[in-house]
Amino acid sequence: MKWHCLVCVLLVSCAQTPSPQVAGPLPVGAVSLMTAPVTPDESSLLNIGVRVFDTAADANAISQAGAAIFAEIRRTETHYLPVVLRSTLVASNQWGVVRVLPQDDPSVDLQINGTITHSDGVTLTLVIQAVDSTGREWLNRTYTDVANSGDYPEFVPSLRDRATTRYMEDPFQDIHEQIANDLLAVRDSLSAESIDHLMQVTQMTYASDLSPDAFAGTLQRDEQGLVTLNRLPAQNDPMLGRVAEIRARHNVFIDTIDEYYEALYQDVKPVYDVWRQYSHDQVIEEQESREMARRGGGGSFEALSQNYNRYKWAKIFEQEFVALASGFVSETAPAILELSRNVNGLTGPVEEQYAQWRELLRQLFEVETGAVQ
Repeated sequence: MKWHCLVCVLLVSCAQTPSPQVAGPLPVGAVSLMTAPVTPDESSLLNIGVRVFDTAADANAISQAGAAIFAEIRRTETHYLPVVLRSTLVASNQWGVVRVLPQDDPSVDLQINGTITHSDGVTLTLVIQAVDSTGREWLNRTYTDVANSGDYPEFVPSLRDRATTRYMEDPFQDIHEQIANDLLAVRDSLSAESIDHLMQVTQMTYASDLSPDAFAGTLQRDEQGLVTLNRLPAQNDPMLGRVAEIRARHNVFIDTIDEYYEALYQDVKPVYDVWRQYSHDQVIEEQESREMARRGGGGSFEALSQNYNRYKWAKIFEQEFVALASGFVSETAPAILELSRNVNGLTGPVEEQYAQWRELLRQLFEVETGAVQ
């Protein structure tokens, strides 16, 4: 049922008139990911949380496609694109643990938030903000990438053979690599002392989130509004030991959440790849048709032939989608969610489970340490 609905949504969205492209930042162009041949020292490996993206829905596109359809496509992208960015950061071998998360998380050193402002298979535009646990802003920039026909297969892959699409390189991979390179440039500009301080602030931020009363006064804000250490408990403080144990449990849980988003990405990728390629070709055809009309050739045999081929292609896709939907079952993501429910006794969407889990850990910390009387 889930896939039948998703397939219908994608089919209708393919038939929509594409939203016009708007002027914006220059495309990132061809980018090479800066990778570390050897994993850096653990003392400098910052942990990153990539939050599920937001979307800046275009009113014109919504009116053309229908609000419900447009919202469903964008909802899929807000879960899909963060996984691509996370995988790119992992591939760079420059960071600690990188996870996709439903909300900002006090246990990570660097939090990345993104907003999708344009996506039609030809152009992808993202607004990316990255802020570390001290409140220092690493990035606040709009990124644009443009895909050409060479970024897609010559022939649209068959959804019957998932292997043909599952491992196809993302047509907008350059945008993710540019973001990763920009983050690396900021990290490399920091001294070892600054990175160490940042990681200590993260530790105490998480401790304060668990128990604001027990760790009151450990953090303060300086004149620039950045969080700094006011005092640190002794390294052998048993309260810090309990924080470390609770944080380890938290890490297991957010690892499970990250696996959920990875499974969702793998499930959606075959259909999403085809939608983006079809949308790309449709946008290009629309642009070419407008150019032909401008020249006075809108009623030519070539233009009519292109319109017919597009209609015929859409019908072929429709048959393929319907055939696939009847036997296509998403197994991994629901299994992971069910595992989370069974193990932790949590319910609801993953965002609600995350909030419940954090509250559960706070209560557990209070009970085990007597932090609140």
